[in-house]
Amino acid sequence: MSGKKRSNWFKSHTDDFFVRLSKQDNFRSRAAYKLIEIEEKYQIISRSKNVIDLGCAPGSWLQVLVNFKNLKSITGIDRNDVEPIQEVNFIKCDIQNSEQVANALKEINQKTDLVLSDIAPNITGIGEVDQANFVDIISNVLAICEQISITNGNLVIKVFNGERLSDIKGLLLSKYKDIVVFKPKSSKKNSSETYIVCNGYKD
Repeated sequence: MSGKKRSNWFKSHTDDFFVRLSKQDNFRSRAAYKLIEIEEKYQIISRSKNVIDLGCAPGSWLQVLVNFKNLKSITGIDRNDVEPIQEVNFIKCDIQNSEQVANALKEINQKTDLVLSDIAPNITGIGEVDQANFVDIISNVLAICEQISITNGNLVIKVFNGERLSDIKGLLLSKYKDIVVFKPKSSKKNSSETYIVCNGYKD
């Protein structure tokens, strides 16, 4: 990236309303507002007791979750270290590593009614490759849900808009009774990311 492009990127990033707001509200990233918008529209957190946040680094979604007094347990999982947050159990785990996942699930040792995933693959810029990588991530997330979700549990998962979106919807509908696609206003306009809220895990 040239010096000029880097400068333009930095300016647009720091001028971003939600970046500035996250600093004001002491959130670790602007992603906090995506979860806040999802909750305002679907009340999915307020209907839950136990939540697992997959790919939780740097921890902004966890910061949102600790404000919900109805939650009995909050677990964050990521392959990267996360600065501790009071009342949150963090487990270092790569969800693409089956051995690490097995150990993490043993440590959790309980069923959950809400799984969150803000995980995205490393972007190559090649649409087909990025979509395929996202399908792999979703498959890993669903494999975890199969082991820890209660009947009628819920899932919020990030996806990319693209030619594989219909395949992803089909995959999610094979496990959940109802799904809805939602793009928060706090998601960058030029980003292809969107979220799918899945209700009613089918045991």
